[in-house]
Amino acid sequence: MREATGTGKSVEEAIEAALVELNINREDADITIVELPSKGLLGILPGKDAVVHIKERFEPALFASEWLEHLMLKMRNNARVGTKFQDGRIELSITGNNMGVLIGRHGQTLDALQYITTLAVNRKTPDFVPVHVDAGGYREKRRQIIERNALAAKQKVISTGRHITLEPMTPAERRLVHMVLGDDPEVSTYSVGEEPARRVVIDLKGE
Repeated sequence: MREATGTGKSVEEAIEAALVELNINREDADITIVELPSKGLLGILPGKDAVVHIKERFEPALFASEWLEHLMLKMRNNARVGTKFQDGRIELSITGNNMGVLIGRHGQTLDALQYITTLAVNRKTPDFVPVHVDAGGYREKRRQIIERNALAAKQKVISTGRHITLEPMTPAERRLVHMVLGDDPEVSTYSVGEEPARRVVIDLKGE
């Protein structure tokens, strides 16, 4: 959270100096008057300027949603963003038309939007705040597909005795496959290849 101290002949002048330094509006500031101005005494003692301390008022979830909506407008997409702050994480849900453009192949565009939104938010916060971005419920649907495909591939490996290499996935999707089959007594999983074509292999244990 950014802070600034302003001084001036009056309290208003001191506030304005601090606002200019932070480049924020008054409604985005928490203002504390540190010292009121005073006049000199009979020309012997000098007067004192007013001193104020200002902290930028920052709501990470609100900033994240507004920032993401502004970014999508630049992409010529007027989708809306729903916001929820849960378990220390900002959850942004995009709704509207042309969700496929925002999701991209295997969610790659969505992952990029999540990454840069996370960077934008955490440039303004002292402690890291994770940001999760979804569009049209894509991530839950994708999770179900990955889990279903992993379990189906497992059964095929068991029935044929031959390993199966799944399609290329993002790191988060590969972790999901490893988690789904991690405790399975019959098969094991490992990753092969280089990004962005890295894949999960499902094989019989001991093979």
